[in-house]
Amino acid sequence: MTSAIQTWKNRIEAHDSQTLRARGDQEGYDDLWSTLAEGFRADPHRTDDPVVNLLAGWVTADSTVLDVGGGAGAHALPLALRCRHVTVVEPSPSMVSALTDAYRSAGIENVSVVAETWEEAEVEAAELVLCANVVYGVADIEPFVRKLDAHAHDRIAVVVWMDAPLSIMSPLWRDVHGEERIELPALPELLAVLWEMDIFPNVEMLPGAARRSAPSMEAALQFARRFLCVQPGTEKDSRLLEAAAKLIEETPQGLTVRGHRTRPQAVVWWRAHRG
Repeated sequence: MTSAIQTWKNRIEAHDSQTLRARGDQEGYDDLWSTLAEGFRADPHRTDDPVVNLLAGWVTADSTVLDVGGGAGAHALPLALRCRHVTVVEPSPSMVSALTDAYRSAGIENVSVVAETWEEAEVEAAELVLCANVVYGVADIEPFVRKLDAHAHDRIAVVVWMDAPLSIMSPLWRDVHGEERIELPALPELLAVLWEMDIFPNVEMLPGAARRSAPSMEAALQFARRFLCVQPGTEKDSRLLEAAAKLIEETPQGLTVRGHRTRPQAVVWWRAHRG
């Protein structure tokens, strides 16, 4: 019987192989978020984010936080307003740029950035180690999680959705590439991995946020082309335009994929095993 850890790795490798076949020899994927990072900024003073509100209850003015894969600071900056210091580990140059601009614009000075992957980063331990919406694509999940645990003085929190966020693209993938998308693992698979690692976490189920939307059809197509590995003006782009006309719908928040359900998200957390 295949272990949960190996099953996790097999799924990601199959997904990545499918992506590479679709991408072919296209260039411009060194930083996947290069055209999208600004869309991941969020108001650090917001009070309606259930994840931020939960995390905020775990920090004090003397706490330190380590945010692994912190992106543009959606969680790091609200926590920085409530704690002594936040260190963000983020390898994407465009995300680092958006994060830096965000904390400077907000006048937040207790944030430092380590522009490396988690696997490469050398950082100090912190009371709270946070990893939000990152693990879906981490093939070698066990050492990744062990390192999270080893860097926490108190608590580790992994934010993860019931379905990987990119599953919103799956109906378009089918129409453009003529095959079902191999989905990335998410919350159910992560729990099986943790149990296999003898980590038995608490799971705080929270309502899903509003569906990610685009302000215009052109913005929606830009996002879709990026994650469907489609170049403008190609035959596959023609298929995308045809599929988009059927599958992309307008909502009060913007444009999104028709029929996409907002599934719950979870904060999976446990006490550190250090020492």
